[in-house]
Amino acid sequence: MNKKRVHSTRNKAWGAVCIFLAAVLILPFCANAMSGRDVYEKVHEMRSRMLDRKTEATMSLFDKGGGKRTRSLTEYSKKADPEAYKVLVVFNSPPDLKGVGFLMYAHTFADRDLWAYFPEYRRVRRIPATSQDDSFFGSDFSYDDFGGPPDLDDYKFSILKEENFDGRLCYVVEVTPKVRRKYTRYVAWVAKDLWIHLKIDYYQDNDIYRTGVFRNVKIVDGIATPFKLDMENRKTGHRTELTIESIKYHTHFADELFTQRSLERGGR
Repeated sequence: MNKKRVHSTRNKAWGAVCIFLAAVLILPFCANAMSGRDVYEKVHEMRSRMLDRKTEATMSLFDKGGGKRTRSLTEYSKKADPEAYKVLVVFNSPPDLKGVGFLMYAHTFADRDLWAYFPEYRRVRRIPATSQDDSFFGSDFSYDDFGGPPDLDDYKFSILKEENFDGRLCYVVEVTPKVRRKYTRYVAWVAKDLWIHLKIDYYQDNDIYRTGVFRNVKIVDGIATPFKLDMENRKTGHRTELTIESIKYHTHFADELFTQRSLERGGR
């Protein structure tokens, strides 16, 4: 047989083997690859597990000039079948904020009612759903940041890449609301296996206007929990740091805690 023909035949055979091996190695990977929606279903599950908790936290606000204001707050939350969840936040200090509170009922993950209470005016004020992305009592967090998991059907998800952030391998996912919010989209770094956010960049069209970074992750009752949450307004240079002083899961508070009457009484 002609040597060139033998060589050609061997090359074809080797090529076929390579294709076969590639198929064997790559197809299982493709079959098991996660979509952006898959990642956020894991995030949603983890955030749901984080409900039923009591959190004591310190909130520090830093202005562009270096000024600092400090507050303390208590947050309560509860899974609330057949409703999705309930959240109550009460400020304990400073004196001018003591007793100010926030209450949320999530009838479903998409349908939520929000109220705020100001002792100075002695009345509960309803917060329109359209204001859920507004500043949470002058901080760089939003009311929505203090809510529970959203309805995943209200968003589109796309994995952009995988990369390390703060020493942990992350899925980097672009999340786009189907109905325009204060942000047009955000890009989130989701820690693999922990399924929590380590960083979020919020965009208004092509510009980042807000960045959140979540550090000092500890495992509490089997739940990965960031104890240091930093949110910065990239346009104003204002920054808010939330430090968790203590957190307890599986609290199972009574429904009476999550009422407007309880809101007026500072969670009592």
